[in-house]
Amino acid sequence: MTPNMIPEPSVEYFYGETLRWSFGFDNPNKAAVIFACLIPLLFQSWMAGWRCRNIWLRGIACLLTGGAFLLAGYCLCMTFSRGALLAAVMGLGYVAGIPFIRERGKPVGKWIANGALLGVFGFLVVWTGLGARTGEATAGDRSVGNRFDVWSAALQMSVENPRGFGSGRSGLEYMQWYQATDCEEGYRTMVNSYLTFLVERGWGWFAVSVIAFSCFWAWTASGNGNGFVTGLRGLLIAFLVAGIFSTTMEEWRLWMLPGLAMLALLVMKLSGERGFRKEPLAVALGVAAACVLALLGKGWVESSKDPLQREFGQTTDGRSVIRISKKGGEGDVIGVIPDSQVLGDFHGKLLRELAEKGDATVVLGADSVLCGRVMLMGSAVNTKLPKQVKELFLLSPEIADVSVLSRIKASAENVHVFLGEIDEDGRVAYWEETGYAEGWEIFVLQGVGIRADWAWEEVTELLGEPGG
Repeated sequence: MTPNMIPEPSVEYFYGETLRWSFGFDNPNKAAVIFACLIPLLFQSWMAGWRCRNIWLRGIACLLTGGAFLLAGYCLCMTFSRGALLAAVMGLGYVAGIPFIRERGKPVGKWIANGALLGVFGFLVVWTGLGARTGEATAGDRSVGNRFDVWSAALQMSVENPRGFGSGRSGLEYMQWYQATDCEEGYRTMVNSYLTFLVERGWGWFAVSVIAFSCFWAWTASGNGNGFVTGLRGLLIAFLVAGIFSTTMEEWRLWMLPGLAMLALLVMKLSGERGFRKEPLAVALGVAAACVLALLGKGWVESSKDPLQREFGQTTDGRSVIRISKKGGEGDVIGVIPDSQVLGDFHGKLLRELAEKGDATVVLGADSVLCGRVMLMGSAVNTKLPKQVKELFLLSPEIADVSVLSRIKASAENVHVFLGEIDEDGRVAYWEETGYAEGWEIFVLQGVGIRADWAWEEVTELLGEPGG
């Protein structure tokens, strides 16, 4: 087997010492969505079995559907997904609640049996430990608290960059430009299917999606007297609720059940009642508009509380921050071209500190080299030199060609070089010994090598000094 054929090791998730079942998915929360969707549909099938007139057929139908319901419930419990459990409960509430109201709880025996089956499901939740894990959410569980921090930031991100950051970039952009600088949790998404879609795709696509589904839901509501329709809509409710607590909707396999449910509802609607009342459509549009406006308002509030302001533009990977400054600040403007080898993967946090504590306007992207003060890091010294600049800061610059040194001398009035105390690859000795460095200010950052992020506070202090 060649190195390229070696499979990546799979990640295993545990609750305490108990392995969370993932059923072949990369995350147990994704597997849990399937069972959360099945549970309302299977419970509806159980209730439909009670309508069999033949007692033997009724017994067999209830035995099979009830067993399948409990099996799906057990599998859901073993994923230990709290969001999927809530999704299943919401779907169950819809599926069981509508017939109960319609039939006014009669016949009593049927509803006693329904209650018993739901009781067994509740026992499984407690017995497997999922109930205890769910209770931790009210006891200061940080996995829950962190979600609210991310969701608030997601709404702010969507308001400040309404066109979206681009597919797959929400988690990275959050950690760079919005996550608290003293937090180190890593995120790939917004831990919410809808907010991830909103942050990455923008308000246009988000609003269209919300309005389209709301209209579809209202259009198929007239067939809700059919038990099968109720079960399908319960499945959709479970799927929609599950998407709130994890980014599950990016997995195409999870769309199979809700996709088939929507197709079945569409076929049943077209083959049955063709009319459409205006009232449900008006309500659907009103609810959709209210949801979009509420999220927009919350994002605006979060943005107004942030001491920093950001400007966005097109980058090589998508739309991202190209300028960041302190609101009302009047500090210097400095263009920065970061290098992950020098500042690590999350330079955005450090540049936010520079903008807020140093009262500076930080410019990134193509316009960075047009500023009066420019900071180049690492390899940028050989590739991104400005034509003319008042002050040039070189942070852990790599070894440069002689022609580059000549261009630096010709283009920059003042040159300041920040070098690590530890010479990892010869660049420190090179810049200290080169003849072109005569007259250039050399600063040695104590205790670091190429990675200058460990001495970032010292760098920002030197930037604020006269002539620095």
